[in-house]
Amino acid sequence: MPYTNETVKAGLEELGRIRRRLRSRLNMIPYMPPAMVVYHDQYSGIDQYISDRGRAQKILQYLEYEGCVAHSQVVVPKTATITQLGLVHDFAYLSRLNEHDVGERIFGQGLTDEALRICVEQQRMMVGGTIRAARMAVSHSYPKRILQIGGGFHHAYPEGGYAFCVFNDVAVAISHLRSHGFLAKILIIDLDLHQGDGTKKIFARDPSVVTYSIHAETWNKDDAIGNVDVALGPGFGDSGYLEALRSTLPNVIHKEQPELVFYLAGVDVAEDDELGDWRISHEAIFERDCFVDQVVGKRRMVVVTSGGYGVNAWRHTARFFGYLLSGLKKPIESNNERLVRVMKHLSRSLAIHDLTAGDDDDIFGDFFQPMKRSRLFDFYSKYGVECALEATGILAHLRKIGYPSPHLEFELDHPNGQAIRLYGEEEKENLLIECILDEKRCLNHLKMLWIEWLLLQNPKKSPPPDRPLLPGQTHPGLGCLPKVIGLLFMVCDRLKFDAIGFNPAHYHVCFLAKGQGSFETASDEARFRIAQNLTAGLNLQKASQCLDDGLICEGNIFKWTPARMLIPTSPAVEAYFDDIAYQNEVEKAAAAEMRKYGKWRPWIGDRN
Repeated sequence: MPYTNETVKAGLEELGRIRRRLRSRLNMIPYMPPAMVVYHDQYSGIDQYISDRGRAQKILQYLEYEGCVAHSQVVVPKTATITQLGLVHDFAYLSRLNEHDVGERIFGQGLTDEALRICVEQQRMMVGGTIRAARMAVSHSYPKRILQIGGGFHHAYPEGGYAFCVFNDVAVAISHLRSHGFLAKILIIDLDLHQGDGTKKIFARDPSVVTYSIHAETWNKDDAIGNVDVALGPGFGDSGYLEALRSTLPNVIHKEQPELVFYLAGVDVAEDDELGDWRISHEAIFERDCFVDQVVGKRRMVVVTSGGYGVNAWRHTARFFGYLLSGLKKPIESNNERLVRVMKHLSRSLAIHDLTAGDDDDIFGDFFQPMKRSRLFDFYSKYGVECALEATGILAHLRKIGYPSPHLEFELDHPNGQAIRLYGEEEKENLLIECILDEKRCLNHLKMLWIEWLLLQNPKKSPPPDRPLLPGQTHPGLGCLPKVIGLLFMVCDRLKFDAIGFNPAHYHVCFLAKGQGSFETASDEARFRIAQNLTAGLNLQKASQCLDDGLICEGNIFKWTPARMLIPTSPAVEAYFDDIAYQNEVEKAAAAEMRKYGKWRPWIGDRN
């Protein structure tokens, strides 16, 4: 194998993992490790809308793979007892947790008896984990950082839960410590996107527990003795968020002088979160977490994961935990970033001859007829596109779902651009993919791969009962949208397009592109964030349908309006969206727009 920059980098990374693995094992003999981890296999629950049941497991697996933690640093908790839960929650509520109406109010959807039981037992185990972490934190036999890979259920009140929170684990853990004689000042730092309204209520009259929260909207505005609420509103970005944290948290810690800190390190603030509408980058979340660790200093701290939704949520927490355990600062790629990197590498590995071979123009044809295009963007032949479809695994996926001989067709003189169609059979009976592409300009001068139309459908499949068709769909999707977008990234990389552009006709289209793309104008980006806010808690089909029909909010009608969205494929477009001027304009427009449509709505609905 030739030595390249990539092979050298990979070798150095593996050497680093070996060193960290050795160090994590030596930390326990005889030295105190920098942190300990609390985890139980039961932290994995059920598959729910936008929840990643494997989030906790992915975090631990990453830490073990990178050599940040040894098995001896992982503590397995016991489930919380009814007596422990009763320190905070009314027994009348605890005795009704097997009832469907209670489960539906908490999770925003009807669950089967078995699914509800699993969810309740999962969170009960996580309460036990937070109790164990708190006990370890106040003991001098353990390090000053205890990392609980779960918990942070800050919306649960004494008399009931909601917004995915069955029990308030931090409140139960604090009450447990109090019952065992720990009476020192405690600070709760809550940086979840949503206010910890349940926690605030529980400790509203307790001066020994201070709740500090930066969030989008203050849901519980009741007076509380030891409470600091910093409500920033919808659509916030990196700079304003970090500035709000730096200007407020150190003063709170200096004033209160807590002996123990609970940090709810929620990552639903992330730009790729599937529920929140803030646009906080992976780097800014890591900077936030490191700042909290820095200002807490030598005080003892329990970190719980709190909110974070979608398949990429785990990586933000894993990065921070890796830093606390071993000083590892390496960013963790999202699924989309990994796909783009792989696709770019694949694009550069495919020979130009393979992509352009066949379908040559007939230079000896009829001179009186205009020469017809035979290549996509005057570069890709049909044979070349088939090679790319095979290389990216799209054809293999289609064969797997029942289309053994897909047939490709070009229509390069389509009135709206250049069309590619992929049928399930050579007889063209089942249209699977239809894509109409064009070359346009964006941001005044940059070259853009424009998607005029994109259809992915499986005509042989019926929609499952629990997942109805989205607006505009006549059949369920193919299940290969990321690979198709990755293929378009390959085109951009090869032909030097600066962005992929499209006009999302329905809300769900741009929702699926969230974390990759943004709207070209700040006003359109702001409207998208308002749409996220107004439909929060609805499943994607319902949200998209409501916005198509029009939502009535504070006497105003809010409807989905298509506008140009861009997915950056070059540094120039990335810089445009990262620019502080664009971010500030979006935040200003979102705040102004929100005043027309009422207050920030809880994403599961009213607690009652």
